[in-house]
Amino acid sequence: MNSRLTRLAGAAMALTVSLALTACGGSDDSAEPAAGATASGPFEYKDALGKDIKLDKTPTTVVAQSSVAAALWDAGFQVKGAYGELKPDAAGKLSYQAGSLDLSKVTVIGSTYGEFDTEKYALMNPQLLVDYTFDNKALWYVPAAQSEKILSLAPGLAVPGNYKTTDEAITTMVDLAGKLGADTKSAALTTAKTDYETALTAVGEAAKTSGLKVAIMSPGADSLYVADPVQLPEGNSLKNAGLDMISPENPKKEVFAQFSWEKATDFKGADVILVDARTYDAAKADLAKVPTWANLPAVKAGQVYPWYAAAPYSYQAYSKIYSELAGQLKTAKKLG
Repeated sequence: MNSRLTRLAGAAMALTVSLALTACGGSDDSAEPAAGATASGPFEYKDALGKDIKLDKTPTTVVAQSSVAAALWDAGFQVKGAYGELKPDAAGKLSYQAGSLDLSKVTVIGSTYGEFDTEKYALMNPQLLVDYTFDNKALWYVPAAQSEKILSLAPGLAVPGNYKTTDEAITTMVDLAGKLGADTKSAALTTAKTDYETALTAVGEAAKTSGLKVAIMSPGADSLYVADPVQLPEGNSLKNAGLDMISPENPKKEVFAQFSWEKATDFKGADVILVDARTYDAAKADLAKVPTWANLPAVKAGQVYPWYAAAPYSYQAYSKIYSELAGQLKTAKKLG
């Protein structure tokens, strides 16, 4: 396989597997969040690392990992700083992982994994840092070599990286936004939740009429990674809505099962494939040269659609994701 695919897909898989996963872009019409917290009383939160975070006042200078920051933003709380996947593309557009974040109103501490400007962070006089944890030991995007210094400047609050459903994940973010002072009963957020529920219902309706079998995959340089949907919040939500999701044989309670490219034919029963949106477009031309990938029925039929891994957990983001998927399922054909 050529070196370009090795670089793109190999690097992506290292990140994807370490995620243990999550999955899309925010909505342009989301309500503008409050610039700071309206609550002033003490702040208390038991985080995913088991820490009891107690502050005399509700923090207003909050810095968060980009997907978390975007989720809080959609829930009505505007962070003051963010770090993570915040590097614009050639057209100046941010990754969907940054959701609706407006970088003109946010101090950027780092623009990619492993990048964190500790001095810029210190100058903000931060009061709280928020990030995911996937291993229940450390904050996901906080570089280990800098973590001691970073966490000496403000408490670090860990939110879980893994959830049963997207409902649970979004509720967690809305709850935290509320504790930070956001109005979580606002008309905008209520509307966003209704849109989310409507979109998920539309997925269920499309699933019922189509009978499509769907697999979630992340093609790597030398391997094909196939997700066990019950290990992903969106996988469970889609299954609960009625979508027929394909699982690897004999799953081992891991997000991904790894297969050699020769084994890709084992998944010829998939009518639709959802692939990692972070890297698929860049690797598509190279993957087309892999015979066992190119000859999968879903690939040949053009029924390969984005899976928005590491998307912000917000009603706005997932209403777009599920609405887009419902439309794709309505036009896709049963292949087997």
